[in-house]
Amino acid sequence: MHSMVLFVVVSFPLNVESVFASNETRSVQVEIDTKVSINRVDDTFIGFTIDAGNLNPDNIHWWRKLNFSSPKLLTLVSEFSPTVLRFGGLEADWLMYNRAANVVSSLNMTRKATVMTWADMKKLVLLARATGNRLVFGLNIQTRYVKQWNPTNAIELLEFCSQMGYCKDIDWELGNEPENFDDPDRNQAKISPDQIGEDFLMLNKLLSNYDNCRHSAIYGPDIGSSTSAEGGKILASVANMAGNVLKALTFHHYYIDKTGASTEDYLNASYFSNLESAIDSAKERISSTKHPDIPLWLGETGDVNGASTANMSGRYISGFLWLDKLGLSAAKGLKAVVRQTLIGGQSALIDEDIKPNPDYWLSWLHKKLVGSRVFAVRLNGVTAVPTTRVYAHCTRTEGSSYQPGAVTAFALNADRTVTSMLKFNGPLGNQEIDFYLIEADGPDKLLSKWVKLNGVRLVVSDDNTMPRLRSSRLSPGSSVRLPPLTMAYLVFPNARIQQCSVVASLLSNSSSVILSWSLHPSNFLFIFVCSWCTYAP
Repeated sequence: MHSMVLFVVVSFPLNVESVFASNETRSVQVEIDTKVSINRVDDTFIGFTIDAGNLNPDNIHWWRKLNFSSPKLLTLVSEFSPTVLRFGGLEADWLMYNRAANVVSSLNMTRKATVMTWADMKKLVLLARATGNRLVFGLNIQTRYVKQWNPTNAIELLEFCSQMGYCKDIDWELGNEPENFDDPDRNQAKISPDQIGEDFLMLNKLLSNYDNCRHSAIYGPDIGSSTSAEGGKILASVANMAGNVLKALTFHHYYIDKTGASTEDYLNASYFSNLESAIDSAKERISSTKHPDIPLWLGETGDVNGASTANMSGRYISGFLWLDKLGLSAAKGLKAVVRQTLIGGQSALIDEDIKPNPDYWLSWLHKKLVGSRVFAVRLNGVTAVPTTRVYAHCTRTEGSSYQPGAVTAFALNADRTVTSMLKFNGPLGNQEIDFYLIEADGPDKLLSKWVKLNGVRLVVSDDNTMPRLRSSRLSPGSSVRLPPLTMAYLVFPNARIQQCSVVASLLSNSSSVILSWSLHPSNFLFIFVCSWCTYAP
């Protein structure tokens, strides 16, 4: 079982003026509305994918040599517990489980399958289990009868998982980007939106046949685009027909839909806003269904669709899009964001030598410092399509030295030449700030695979030791200097915001606490009834 590690924030004074060279500046007024939270994200907010394409014969050599029980890999992945490790993607709809590839003709598939062995499945489950996470496994929806899903091979997988006691570690998906099944390059069977909904109901019925699988969650339908007509139809149909059996509806998003993206593409502020329209479209699609309030996840996401960009995906430059995606997704009401990929490929958070890439460190800082409650932020002094972006949450206090009531803001400056001077107004305007500045490290700068936190390169010193989280303490009322092409986290440790208090956290979780009151002759009596409390008579 994964154990919680207490991280201690080490603060030291910082003369900001002496650290950065002077340049053109822009004053940005930041107003954070801490009176009410606009969303509460899941504890599993940042999840990761492991692409099923790694089992393709062209990639299998890497998969076979990867040590899934590597102490260093387990340490890196455990840092995000609890979260989800999603195994899926395009190749998931060509997978056969522990079956010879030549049997596919009997299952009405349209091309040669990729084989996944029980040993492969065991690797995934044990990785999730050893790191305190859950595996979300994408089942093959392309095994068909004439019309409906043929679950014959999926049943064999469920039987195996049930017998091995794996179901308690697994949740399930069915199909990947189904609106693209009629793409000639994919050679897949087209499935109607309503039939996909029916297939999810069949999956739920199958899971109910196994005592240790019946409580597994189901996610879907993993449409490739919420803004496409066909993707929107599928999202709405699945919400209508199977919304009552799904834990969340999932859609995918990539900023750039082309190969050979440039550095200018990665810093183009107009790309930041296309995520907002994708989220708005997904919300609109389900607003008139039977289940308009079902949670929405970005079930797979990254920077460039398809193949990523060599020497840019997974480098420092990709962090601007990633950090903004984390902030905007939470601010727009999404519950979780699943990054493509954890390991393997250009955009991986961990490279094939089990070394963290820059986006790993951004995600790590986010997990350590950012809590679940989200606040609205308004900026004054920025352009219509701003290169300076700021978001705010309650501070994550579990396993840290920060106390309830603290607030964490995070910001990015994607401008090449202009420094942003952030001035916080309102209740945070006269507070001390723990400042965490993220910069590229090394001569490659934007294309670097290394990052600095307050001037110190982030590295894993050995297989089991993560770096210490060191902040710089800014005096009360300070303007925060955010140089060009940098990112930062800012914690207001003594903010004492009621929405971030212990009581607010308890009351917002209806599954763990019930508040009742009665009129007492002398006062109001408030009674907290906790599901995790014990009573001894």
